[in-house]
Amino acid sequence: MLNWRWIWKTRFVNCACRSVLKKRPTPPRVSDQAPIDSNPAEAFAQAYNRTLGLIARREHSAAELRRKLASRGYDDAVTQRVLEQLQDRGLQNDAVFAEEYVASKKRRGFGPMKITAELQQHGISRGQISELLAEQDEEWWANCRAAMNRKYGESVAADQRDLQRRSRFLQQRGFTASMVAKVIRENSE
Repeated sequence: MLNWRWIWKTRFVNCACRSVLKKRPTPPRVSDQAPIDSNPAEAFAQAYNRTLGLIARREHSAAELRRKLASRGYDDAVTQRVLEQLQDRGLQNDAVFAEEYVASKKRRGFGPMKITAELQQHGISRGQISELLAEQDEEWWANCRAAMNRKYGESVAADQRDLQRRSRFLQQRGFTASMVAKVIRENSE
């Protein structure tokens, strides 16, 4: 059923005062309104198809998929069955997700501390994270140096304030204090 009041309001009222209204309301999506079937087999099929659509776009962790399915109103039992089936078929793997995530964040210039925090938010275990980051221990120094050079170039810091600014930038990117101190010391020499 069309909501004519909403259509009239967004088409005619907002056109007249577009400069006043910064953001128009978005219409509700049909997929958000679709009720979840009470039949367990159909609910499983819907959840499985939705999860396949998510995985087709990018890798997801199991905790992330569980959270997204729960937000759509799927039962925990259905969610667990979907995740087990995906893992059995090799379509969802937390180790692969973590490897791709670390590689992506490293390419974008982030350090090990920030990546660790973000992986923990995605539900990856501390042991798995430490194994993954320890393999690439030597590369973090080069990444820290590259991040600073990309932002500030090869120039030497002009004063103490500039040194603090550079240090703060690298720490916000997730590099450890020892890495930051060493890279800044190398740069100022």
